[in-house]
Amino acid sequence: MRNGQSVSEEPAELGIEVLPVALAGLRAELSEARALTLELAGMTAEQADCSWCDQLEAEYHDAGAAQAAMARQLTRWRLDHPDAPGLDDLAGLVAEVEPVRQALFAELARLRCAHGLSGTSVLPGTSRAELVRDEPQWTVQPGHEQHTLHVWREDDTHLVAVVGAHGDESGDAVAARLAAEYPDHEVDLLMWTPSSAGDRFERRTSQGCEEVRAHDLIDRLGAGRQYRCGCQPGIGR
Repeated sequence: MRNGQSVSEEPAELGIEVLPVALAGLRAELSEARALTLELAGMTAEQADCSWCDQLEAEYHDAGAAQAAMARQLTRWRLDHPDAPGLDDLAGLVAEVEPVRQALFAELARLRCAHGLSGTSVLPGTSRAELVRDEPQWTVQPGHEQHTLHVWREDDTHLVAVVGAHGDESGDAVAARLAAEYPDHEVDLLMWTPSSAGDRFERRTSQGCEEVRAHDLIDRLGAGRQYRCGCQPGIGR
């Protein structure tokens, strides 16, 4: 997918005759991305060149936009040429792109953390979040258990709330309290379990909870001083 720029540079409306080219190109790009992911997985921090890793990360962020353009083109082809052979194959390949990209990003994050670089740079397309609230004794209701609360401002309408997840406090109660405190903001709620072996984060939504990689959150917020991942067992807070 490092060569995905060729997809994004095509005209907005591609003729169906280029479908075989798109299939061959995407197969090659996915194969390259998987090989790179395996190569990175076999590396230690000492073996990885930081500038090469940074270049890979930037290229694969760009490749995400290129593949989104390919997905839009696929939708148009399905409307205009629903019986064209190869469309199902292309759809399958397009669906594989994001998991492969995320696996590659996870390996890059592991190496970045092992180098002690996690949380020190702003990822492409994002701006550094600002820690606007740091309360070690926040409570959902008076007399309830105390939690550590961090609130990060990403922009004028979006906040990330990171709440210490010890105890049996209901995630719904925490979400309701934060919604009441910030009625004009979208609040991304993450429950945080600190650990010397690597912090654990879970996103709370109306559909339940999902684990968020510590790598990703640290890099997203620029929060290398506040949180740690398992790649940095010797780094204290």
